[in-house]
Amino acid sequence: MKKYQHYIDGSWQDSISKDFIEVLNPSTGEVIGEIACAKKADVDSAVIAAKKSFDNKVLVDMPLAERARLMRRIAEEIRKVADEGGKIISYENGKPISGAIKEFNDTAEYFEYYAGLTDKLEGRTIPVGSGIFDYTVLEPYGVSAQIVPWNYPIAMIGRSLSCAFATGNSSVIKTAELTPLSAAEHLAKAFHNADVPKGLINIICGYGEEAGHYLSSHSGVNQIVFTGSVVTGKKILHAAAEKIIPAVIELGGKSAGIVYPDADLDKVIESAKNGIFTNAGQICTAMSKLVVHKSIKDNLIEKLSNLARSLKVGPGYEKDSELTPIISEKQLEKVEGYARSGIQAGAEAVAGGKKIERNGFFMEATVLNNVTPDMTVAKEEIFGPILSILEYEDPEEAINIANDTDYGLAAGVFTKDLKQASWTANKLESGQIYINKWFAGGLASTPFGGYKQSGYSREKGQDALMSYLQVKNVGIQI
Repeated sequence: MKKYQHYIDGSWQDSISKDFIEVLNPSTGEVIGEIACAKKADVDSAVIAAKKSFDNKVLVDMPLAERARLMRRIAEEIRKVADEGGKIISYENGKPISGAIKEFNDTAEYFEYYAGLTDKLEGRTIPVGSGIFDYTVLEPYGVSAQIVPWNYPIAMIGRSLSCAFATGNSSVIKTAELTPLSAAEHLAKAFHNADVPKGLINIICGYGEEAGHYLSSHSGVNQIVFTGSVVTGKKILHAAAEKIIPAVIELGGKSAGIVYPDADLDKVIESAKNGIFTNAGQICTAMSKLVVHKSIKDNLIEKLSNLARSLKVGPGYEKDSELTPIISEKQLEKVEGYARSGIQAGAEAVAGGKKIERNGFFMEATVLNNVTPDMTVAKEEIFGPILSILEYEDPEEAINIANDTDYGLAAGVFTKDLKQASWTANKLESGQIYINKWFAGGLASTPFGGYKQSGYSREKGQDALMSYLQVKNVGIQI
């Protein structure tokens, strides 16, 4: 059984306690590796290494053109490990191998994008009156603690780390205990081969209630980045408040797509395939609800049920697999419980509705018809391949149904009328609005974040930079 290690201060290390965490293949339920389990002493080592590199101004004093070159070199090394690293993701996460490899390539793109912005982080001069010269300086916070989820174990690191690195921060990354292997092995290898100075990037793995909690409350941490559940996000925000440090927070979602009568239903079907059934629906911005006009609902339901039944079930590392596993047995039971609760509340499972009896943790692609806004399946984040269909007659009713949630991460509109699409987008309470294609938009260059309990921060794009920088004002009497 292969054992994987932390990457701290430029080297791979076992946990001081010598404890390990078993990592399962969700496609089979079998153990595929063991990862060093971070305890408090390991968190201390990683934070100390990061703080030392920041205090020594390793990255801060590096000429910006050189920092940009280093980031491009990192991107190049990440692409070199993408194929092998993608295979590991597919085994530890279950997702299709094409999407797993894409995570590494997306991470490379993040580093390339922010490399181009390193020398464009400029302060400004402020006219305040005769005899005074006043200017601002943008400075990094210091040590950035980044706690990443299991559903996109590499891309989520790339999203935050590239921005932290570009702005001069040192980082400690805590990976999820369910999917830590690709980061510990291949991503760390890319950083190492790119000759990243010691201590700037540290990768550890541990349980959230122990390593995650201790890291977020650590006295040596100056900024926190977290993607995950609302419950854990509140704990992270409490830890940040106790220390009075900033936190970048992206939490859950319950995203609805509104389907108008003139919509191209083929585009809706394609969006359903990619937006709720890809990665078994384990996506923060999953298209988990469709709010469909009464006049076209029956036609769309037939197409959706045919899609759900046609998907090829299997591990992501097998050719042509379309419906891949849920991450764990515990999560599978939770997802199946949501489907059961919806049916018991009066919804009709026109496709799926239960787990698949086979090795691993597989859930049927499920389409629930006759869902009403008060049902649990319409309100709570499921994180599984369950699509709820709700009916409307009036556009204002559709808007109200879509906005009737505590979340606000994403929403969508399907219509051929761009005026109608724009009107709807203006009324939807979400950080991302997709029109006629779920996930429409860019990768690194477009801002991403939520409304309401989905969080208030923005990652990606130029908007993300200020979450990793603080402003210093200098006034000089001449």
